[in-house]
Amino acid sequence: MIERRLSDALLIVLLIVTAASCSQSKKQIPADQMATVTRGDLVISISSDGNLNMPNEAYLKFGLPGTVKEIHVEKGDVVRAGTILATLDDTTEVLEVKAKQYLVEQAINNVMQNCCGGNYPTFYSLATGLMRFEQAQDEIKQAGAYLSENRSYDAASNLSLAKYDLSAARSVYADPKLDTFQTQYNDLQQPMPAFPELKQIVALLDARIENLDGIQQLFEAGDYTAALDSIGILSSDLDDAHTIVKSNSRLPGAYTYPDTSTSLAISRQVLDSLSEIENMLYDDNLDRVKVSEKLRMAEHDLLMSNMILDESETIYRSGLSPQTLRAYNLNIETAMIDLDQAKQDLLKTEILAPFDGTVVDIPVKVNDQLSQFDYSSKPVVHLVDTKTIKMIGTVDEVDISGIKVGQQATISVDAFPGRTVTGKVSFISPFGNLTAGEVDFPVEIYLDPTEGLQLKGTLTATAEIVTGYRDNVLMVPNRALRGPAGNLTATVVLDPDKGITEKRSVTIGLQNKTSTEIVSGLKEGEKVLIQD
Repeated sequence: MIERRLSDALLIVLLIVTAASCSQSKKQIPADQMATVTRGDLVISISSDGNLNMPNEAYLKFGLPGTVKEIHVEKGDVVRAGTILATLDDTTEVLEVKAKQYLVEQAINNVMQNCCGGNYPTFYSLATGLMRFEQAQDEIKQAGAYLSENRSYDAASNLSLAKYDLSAARSVYADPKLDTFQTQYNDLQQPMPAFPELKQIVALLDARIENLDGIQQLFEAGDYTAALDSIGILSSDLDDAHTIVKSNSRLPGAYTYPDTSTSLAISRQVLDSLSEIENMLYDDNLDRVKVSEKLRMAEHDLLMSNMILDESETIYRSGLSPQTLRAYNLNIETAMIDLDQAKQDLLKTEILAPFDGTVVDIPVKVNDQLSQFDYSSKPVVHLVDTKTIKMIGTVDEVDISGIKVGQQATISVDAFPGRTVTGKVSFISPFGNLTAGEVDFPVEIYLDPTEGLQLKGTLTATAEIVTGYRDNVLMVPNRALRGPAGNLTATVVLDPDKGITEKRSVTIGLQNKTSTEIVSGLKEGEKVLIQD
């Protein structure tokens, strides 16, 4: 009897426990205690706090003392590299260029006076005009090369020099005295001008100077692609015009007195031309017009070579030594160097924008006097490149080993909540800063170009520097994992309404501050319990 009562009592206890267990298993799991195993991209990052900085800024100054003639911009203007921002009164510098040009001509005349008994060699006329024309050719070609390398400031400087040189060449060829200078006679002894194509050359130079003005306007508009195309066309036009200018200058590509070596060089060019003509004659698609042009050019060069030899023979027969002739030539070269320096000084009377930027300050005004003592220290235009921005921040010594140059970053700026921009790590300091017992390392991040976000220097910002990345991986919140490293588990919810769960071991991959990559143990779409 006693045994039967004990058995009934145990049965009652078992039923109570079972009922309690069933009651517990049927307890519904709230949605806020579960997370879904999802597939997505996992980003590992390290934070850096700092401020924005605009590294490209310049306090632009004139390279010479003088009077401020014109300010071409105002505060707030956005300008392109190569734009003329301000100019000095260049009267003195222009006169100096003319004076140096005169010294070149004087050195040439000295050669003629001493070498030729005062007789002006027919191939030496307008030497300085051709010299300035050829210098402009070189400067325009160099401008094109600079622009191809995105060196727009250097390109703009060369275009300014080319404009000076073309204008100087024009002044030589436009001299009214040349209309009657050294008149020649035809076979009927009728007078004829020595330089019949001068008006054509002046008109040609006027057109090329106008082309240069148009290219400078393209620089101001920032249309560098069109500017480069226009420079190429202009360079080709000048090459074509060079034949006309050279034929009227009668100077075979040299600025010093032509001698036997010059004649030899020209003769070699004639041989090359004849070789080209020979090849053209064997071409099935023979172009008779081009062959005729080549023959005329070869004939012209050959006559010039003979002329130089004839007059050189006369010079040497008069007792002039090659050493003396070389000394005269050196005087011409020295005068040309002085002329080039004067041109460089003339260029210093202009301030060109070295990069695209915004004018933030103009500390001077028109008619201000820049003295010999303060011109080099007195800024004229403060220009800032507001498109090129970098963030200067710090990274804790614990995380610095994970930072590498070139890593991508996402930057948030306190002044623009909810908006982010991207960037790339450009510099990591090898030296840390010790403050209150903590060490951090300066890092710099260049921001990618932004549209519609008016960022400013010194704004507070935070960067998340990406140190690891996995795309299209299974992920769960970090709060879904339990246990020590190497033995992690997750509790899978089998039936949230009945509260049925299952504990599983999982293998993980990368892990950031909020999520963990699941390599094995869970499936996409499963629910897991999360901890508070």
